[in-house]
Amino acid sequence: GDIDEVAAAFGATEVRRVFSDGGRFAERRRRYGLHLWYDVRFDESVPVSRAADMFATIDGVEYIEPVYVIKSTDADAVYVPDNVIYTPSVAVTRTEMPFNDPMLSQQWHYNNEGSIRRAVEGADIDLFEAWKTTAGDPAVIVAIMDGGVQWDHPDLAANMWVNEAELNGVPGVDDDGNGYVDDIYGWNTMRESGEIAPNSHGTHVAGTVGAVNNNGIGVCGVAGGTGEGDGVRLMSCQVFDTVESGKGAEAYLYAADNGAVISQNSWVYNNMAVLPQDMSDAFDYFIENAGMDDTDGDGVNDVQTGPMAGGILIFAGGNNDSSAIQQPAADPRTVAVTAMGPDYTKAGYSNYGVMADIYAPGGADGNDTSYPRECQVYSTDFGGGYVYMSGTSMACPHVSGVAALIVSHYGVGHSDFTAEQLKERLLRSYRPVSEYVGAKYDGKLGVGLIDAGLIF
Repeated sequence: GDIDEVAAAFGATEVRRVFSDGGRFAERRRRYGLHLWYDVRFDESVPVSRAADMFATIDGVEYIEPVYVIKSTDADAVYVPDNVIYTPSVAVTRTEMPFNDPMLSQQWHYNNEGSIRRAVEGADIDLFEAWKTTAGDPAVIVAIMDGGVQWDHPDLAANMWVNEAELNGVPGVDDDGNGYVDDIYGWNTMRESGEIAPNSHGTHVAGTVGAVNNNGIGVCGVAGGTGEGDGVRLMSCQVFDTVESGKGAEAYLYAADNGAVISQNSWVYNNMAVLPQDMSDAFDYFIENAGMDDTDGDGVNDVQTGPMAGGILIFAGGNNDSSAIQQPAADPRTVAVTAMGPDYTKAGYSNYGVMADIYAPGGADGNDTSYPRECQVYSTDFGGGYVYMSGTSMACPHVSGVAALIVSHYGVGHSDFTAEQLKERLLRSYRPVSEYVGAKYDGKLGVGLIDAGLIF
């Protein structure tokens, strides 16, 4: 009707729905008005503002916005040559390692003994203490909103979320009726396909959350289990490719409808004061519907099917060394993560500010040559290898992993655990760092350094 006429008037080449129907969750999505969003593609010679003014003349149009670009938040990456990938760290470890993964001693961010140059003993998330209680549970699904995760990485494969109906179904058919075809390991919002295009960033972030523990190879994940098939499950929700994208909102609907209760986000919008409305609606959908099911299709949740009622969104705060946390981390609905170096100090790149929620290891700034490479965060890399990276991108999955441990312990097997309870427990599991960070940053990195040893 009117939309088509206006679109045609300035040479639009495509008008299409932003969000898909969602299969058996179609009615639930309609309750949020998600069926009313449309993308309009038009000639680049037409100013966006002019197009917006024309659409504003149509009765019933409530929001008009450009498609904003999502950017990843890694500060940099240092690649390790293949021939040294399995060389154990030369650091002298005093602690008995809880698992047999040969690179665990290089992950100072889990247990820092101060043996790497410039690292300070104790500047870590005290993970070994938490592992005495739980190292994860496969009932907990963490959606990795990022670049694609290498689902067949030897150190990730056993902990990937797998849609069994699609894996064992007919190619080209929506075997499980969820509205998505061949979504075996998750969904690629860029290609609108179940075909995940793995990259280093998404694979690295996923490894910190849930690389397979105690499998005799590589690194450990915060919630990667004990080697008995008991790690959390990683769902790849691809929202950017090599660098950036503008299509990510669908990922939050997909994750909520397919069992994820924790959303791990190492990406930002640049220079935005408030969230785009379509993304805001998608956030509400995830927060309110994750872990819940609409069994009779009337759009109203009537049963909790996941280990937690509702979802939590955990976001990297950004890498501009700015006194303002970037969106979406600055949105009050999210948990905003700032980044620590291996010596308790704020990482040079990390944003800070009053909207920060919690501080976590992101690794030393790779541009600061006074820190050795080993002071960055070590995790899985695309291609089956391992790599050092730093950024609030690397801090964020530490918090998502600890959140997953909390849900594994308090949510699995208990029908009354909520996302609000998780948030409360997460944000009170910290150690004060005021004495290390200096007055400029005091109170602006979040409540303190996340401490997994305090969650139980």
